[in-house]
Amino acid sequence: MNDFSSKLIKWYLANKRDLPWRNTTNPYHIWVSEIMLQQTQAATVIPYYLRFIETLPSIEDLAKVDLDLLYKLWEGLGYYSRARNLKNAAMTIMEKHQGVLPNTYDDLIKLKGIGRYTAGAILSLAFHLPYSATDGNVIRTLSRYYGIKEDTRLEKTKTIIDGLNQKNISIIDPHNYTQAMIEMGATLCTKSKPKCEICPINEHCYAYLNNKQSELPFTSKLKQKKEIQWITVILRNEAGDYLLQKQETNLLNGLYLYPQFEAESINYVEDIFNELGATLFINEDIGSYTHVFSHLKWDMRVYHATTSSNLDYTVVKPSNFDLYPMATAHKQIKKD
Repeated sequence: MNDFSSKLIKWYLANKRDLPWRNTTNPYHIWVSEIMLQQTQAATVIPYYLRFIETLPSIEDLAKVDLDLLYKLWEGLGYYSRARNLKNAAMTIMEKHQGVLPNTYDDLIKLKGIGRYTAGAILSLAFHLPYSATDGNVIRTLSRYYGIKEDTRLEKTKTIIDGLNQKNISIIDPHNYTQAMIEMGATLCTKSKPKCEICPINEHCYAYLNNKQSELPFTSKLKQKKEIQWITVILRNEAGDYLLQKQETNLLNGLYLYPQFEAESINYVEDIFNELGATLFINEDIGSYTHVFSHLKWDMRVYHATTSSNLDYTVVKPSNFDLYPMATAHKQIKKD
């Protein structure tokens, strides 16, 4: 164990947060937590993780779960493809690995939704094998420590940093090394206002010694998000039932939305209903909502309305509304 690793692990063991997935040795539970933690804060994940594991305690349960229930368990976490990939991977594990999560890199990387980072995290955290798990936290920490000035969006830069992480990982204690690197980026070596003065490895940190924390890591700017203007309608039929549309495209696939139309005026939507042989009665303009995805932005003008026909929408009784997994973009909208 080198000096970098030993100092890091010592600090982690004395300062680690109490997180539920750190109190288990179950590889399945660790896998689920790692998928949930992708692009999501730990504090947000905790209740979702606990509910998910309670409802689906085994890989077999996950493989058999109905998609609507799966999406309901995931509702609010976003990036729903993660949930679909979990189920698909669980089905593969049942079919090809006798229901046991594989403990080799080559087998893990073949599972849906498991990439280089997640495979490394599972191997080091669940199976105590010395495999690098290099996520955004690790990239930030090591870029600052080693003074890496190349663009961290580039694969070649990520490969260099992953190699450094692999070099440093403790063969004696890969589990706690990986946890320590994640903890370092989440609590000390943060994007803004890093707590360098109390960092256990600041003695040899390039960014700290040269006051370059705000400049590293260097990340090129993303393209500006595409904006879409929607007219969104909280729609009911004459019996008072809600009318929802189920998404069948890649974005939000399998989730439910209020009917919405890419337009700037409600008059356009009224014309569409007329062409379909239905009448749209506008009850109230309830204002504007915005939702930002990783690659686009939705600007939604929202109306309460009723219609004379169910058309092809999913009819939902008010008492059953909460059983349908709603996309986060629309879950924020007050329906009543």
